[in-house]
Amino acid sequence: MELTVLIPFSGQNTLGPLKSQLSREKGTTNGQFGLLIAAFALNSTWTPLVGGLFAARLGTSLSSIIATSIILTGQLILLLGELSGSVKTMVFGMFIFGLGISPLAVVQETIIVRYFKDHGLGLSLALGLVAGKSASFISARVSFPLSQWSPHAPFFASTFLAGFSFTVNLLYLWYEKWIAGEIGAEADNSGRLSEQEALHDVTSKRKVQLRDLLSMGDIFWLYIGINIFCGFIWTPFPHLAPNIIEHRYGLSEGKAAEQSSFLLAGSAFLYPICGYITDRVKKRSIVHRLLLLSSVLTLACYAWLALPPTSTGTPLPAMLSFGLGIGFSPLLLVIIVPHLVPLQYVSTALGAHKSIESSGSTIMQTLAGLALDSKSRTSSASIQKVINAFLTLNIIQMIGVFSMMKFDQFRQQLLVEQLPQYEQYEALPEDDNVEPNSLEVSQELQPLDSRRPKRSHDMIVSPAERARGKVFFVTSALLIAGTWLLFMTSAGIEFWSAKT
Repeated sequence: MELTVLIPFSGQNTLGPLKSQLSREKGTTNGQFGLLIAAFALNSTWTPLVGGLFAARLGTSLSSIIATSIILTGQLILLLGELSGSVKTMVFGMFIFGLGISPLAVVQETIIVRYFKDHGLGLSLALGLVAGKSASFISARVSFPLSQWSPHAPFFASTFLAGFSFTVNLLYLWYEKWIAGEIGAEADNSGRLSEQEALHDVTSKRKVQLRDLLSMGDIFWLYIGINIFCGFIWTPFPHLAPNIIEHRYGLSEGKAAEQSSFLLAGSAFLYPICGYITDRVKKRSIVHRLLLLSSVLTLACYAWLALPPTSTGTPLPAMLSFGLGIGFSPLLLVIIVPHLVPLQYVSTALGAHKSIESSGSTIMQTLAGLALDSKSRTSSASIQKVINAFLTLNIIQMIGVFSMMKFDQFRQQLLVEQLPQYEQYEALPEDDNVEPNSLEVSQELQPLDSRRPKRSHDMIVSPAERARGKVFFVTSALLIAGTWLLFMTSAGIEFWSAKT
């Protein structure tokens, strides 16, 4: 069931290797292709903020039907647009497709939690992430070979997989109801969570309280700022890379698609390794250092591509470097959150993280397409311009990651200095005559590590920080609104003035 839920997520990755084909056969401009990809991420600028509310109100069964139906509908509209040669219809299909992603993610996590709550939950969630990334790599790898057999084949394949996912979802729901009716109480005693319990467990973790954003301090807003630049440099590039390296290095479409597919290969094995390292190394600085390493790797990719192609000869080292850098960095943006905010704020922080990162991705994807369509350029000059933009944004992102690491170290030192005075006193020697129960009471009075983050956080977030938080909150809201305005304006210019 987990794999079938993840199958539709790979559909968007079939488009990148087909950019040249779409341009040649349908007259798709770079700007229109950018809007086609951006349409998928556009709804992710707001759906993470409602978290599990949709699933909590409707229940897992109805939510899964609606989510998979939305994705299948979007895929069918995309296929219809491709068959009719209407890029506008394809963009609308991707927009509908993206609308079902967040609810489906809640359903998938609910199913995993329900069956693996007490045994192997972490491994099961990790396998879910790896399955999704592997599906993305496979779809990017096979889309161009399929297009050589038939130009419509990649779109029919994606639609078939979306329909297959929808059908298996119906079978799963039927099986659940049948099992519930057949074995009844026996299932309740099997140690498995009920649907309602699993759904509550998941949706409570995805619940977003926007007012909590004002209480998270400067370190959180620095993290949010980094997310914007991560959105700029991470998600758009794999969709643009096949076309960029094809023209910059004179590769065939097949060779460019093959080499650019390595951009998505790293996550399949780096996610588990990264999770293992962060679990084994208990120092909070390891997450910062790994995130900084990922910035260096993606920067190396853009620096390599920015050099004259005559001096580098091949884009493969850049593709491998980016694949390694992006192979674990999205996971780090999630792992680092509990180190920056108290546990009760984690779900809100994660919702804001995904929303802002998607905004950055949508903005960059749209602007990159427009830049490649600039009338005052040659093809090589426009590509150089986009690569230089990626390189500059990556440098800013790396500076932000380094600054966050130093800021977090300073903040932790400040928190230690602000601990209550009694924690600085030397413990009195134990009395041999003290009863064991008294020792337990005295230990309970000692400051516990688990208590420190919340108390320390309350002490460090000053009224001035909360005031700045209001400014950052409004700025973030304007960023999301601006993302929609940019997309709608660009779509109007591209499609209302075009013949497609």
